[in-house]
Amino acid sequence: MISLAMLASISATTQAQGLPLQTTTGAEIGIQVSSYKYEEDRSGSFLMSLEGRKLGLTGSFTQATGDNWYWGGDVRYASGNADYTSASTGDKSANPDSYVDARATFGRDFDVGSQVLSPYTGLGYRYLSSDLRGYTTTGAAGYRRTSNYIYVPLGVTHRFRVGPDARFATTFEYDYLLQGMQRSYMTDVPAGGYDRDLNNQQRNGHGLRLSLAYEAESWSAGVFYHYWNIADSDIGVYTAPSLVYTGYEPHNITREVGVQVKYRFR
Repeated sequence: MISLAMLASISATTQAQGLPLQTTTGAEIGIQVSSYKYEEDRSGSFLMSLEGRKLGLTGSFTQATGDNWYWGGDVRYASGNADYTSASTGDKSANPDSYVDARATFGRDFDVGSQVLSPYTGLGYRYLSSDLRGYTTTGAAGYRRTSNYIYVPLGVTHRFRVGPDARFATTFEYDYLLQGMQRSYMTDVPAGGYDRDLNNQQRNGHGLRLSLAYEAESWSAGVFYHYWNIADSDIGVYTAPSLVYTGYEPHNITREVGVQVKYRFR
């Protein structure tokens, strides 16, 4: 009778705990819809912008080690068309724009009363491709551009229970840019006289991420906000048989806000 009572008590406690607050081993896949805006300026004066909507796919996996430590990785792909607006060269609609963001992270859970804080860090890589080939409303010729960022994410996730089988999770992250490379495909410009493309090093910048999610046993839904602020790049100098040209990537800010739904595997 005593053994049966003890088993019943343990079972009731387990059921009451429901979905754990600690990081657990598993994987997730999800879909995201977002609004995206990229802007460049020179000394605070507007130069150009790219604005549109993106559809994204995301996937992640996490391995809990059993001593409150965990490690994992995540990847995101998002694409859509962006409208180009310039202060001097006119407008151009529906330009293909996409990016991939992948990270490897590790961290540790800390119990804080009835809540859990999970700080983490790691290494991230972001690749963006923007295709502006064609002509604007003023007849200016466009070209392709790619961005490569290597960065260190520093973040923390805060979880608290909202029921026996659900929790609420808030994640805040600061991204420190280690190295950036901007490539402008000047050879795309017809009759421009360019025999090579322009590469510019980006050395200063940071990003921010914020997400809020309601998480159940096998699914979650929430909102997110991503932000990048990248300073002026180094100046690139190129000498061609017919001309000498210099160029740099101006200060730019990227903002993205969206909603996401994920499915969890255990």
